[in-house]
Amino acid sequence: MSFEVLPQVARALDLAVIERLPNAGYFMVAPAPPWLEGALEEQATLARAFPFLRHFLETASSAWQEGGAARAHSGPFEADVNGEALLLRATAMTIEGHRILVIERMTGEADLRPVLQRARENMLEHEQLERHATAVHDPAAAIARDIATLATLNLPPDAQALVTSIAQSSTKLQAAIATLPAPTPRGKRKTSR
Repeated sequence: MSFEVLPQVARALDLAVIERLPNAGYFMVAPAPPWLEGALEEQATLARAFPFLRHFLETASSAWQEGGAARAHSGPFEADVNGEALLLRATAMTIEGHRILVIERMTGEADLRPVLQRARENMLEHEQLERHATAVHDPAAAIARDIATLATLNLPPDAQALVTSIAQSSTKLQAAIATLPAPTPRGKRKTSR
């Protein structure tokens, strides 16, 4: 395989392969992937062309100075590219004296943002359910206590029959409430940020 196909491979893999030049400028080793097209400035420095990389470029510079097999990885980060929030990851390396920066767009299973968003939504739904459960548990428990107090009184038979009927309904209500999450003890409530 000839080296002429490498730019096509990088584009097919949706990678931006960039060489950092000595004047802090850059050279696109491979054509920009579709997600990056139009975001590049002519004659700009690497930091100006890719403002989302400013902090990572310090780490990358250390790897480039060390050379050899030294690499620096950014970890996933979100960046606004052409008005779209993308999840990206950058890797800096030195190859035959060339300071190379590879930026990949993370999509599909590699993009955990939808999973994290769903987890946050689930947590908020659970907190709402806990609030509703607390709103039901407390009054239902108070009603059960009041019914127990009424049952101990010396009431006429028709009033005692009514208390018994209410107690049976309360027992059914308590059984239904028991399926709800137990309220968080008052001293241990979570604080939301």
